[in-house]
Amino acid sequence: MDKLQLIKEILNTDAQTDKKIFELIQSVKVCGPDCEKVIQIDERENIRKPVSLRVNINTGKERIMATVEDVSLSGAFISTQKKIPRGEQLAVRLISSSGEEFDFISEVVRVEPSGVGIFIKSISPFHEERFHQFVKQL
Repeated sequence: MDKLQLIKEILNTDAQTDKKIFELIQSVKVCGPDCEKVIQIDERENIRKPVSLRVNINTGKERIMATVEDVSLSGAFISTQKKIPRGEQLAVRLISSSGEEFDFISEVVRVEPSGVGIFIKSISPFHEERFHQFVKQL
């Protein structure tokens, strides 16, 4: 059984995802363990929805006001000129266009020149249900 068949058997994925995973495995061989190479997989568990919403960020060192460009049930992309490093833990307050607020703890998982991608790590049960309803209505 070749590597791609093994991956497909273990993960039960489609052909396009198989190819991307195989490319990632190959890049590690070429790049080595100390090299960081990112291959984005387009298939997501939660769909991103484009928005333009205010967000308040607390890094523990400073407070930043910024704009969310897209949001999903598991994260968001925040447009900001501030440099926030990958791995940074953030307290985030997302403010809907109607003024409803959603508080959560997140981690920066992607850094781009235009902002950061965050993963929602923790959200209170009260905010979670309301946040899920909000995102689904977008």
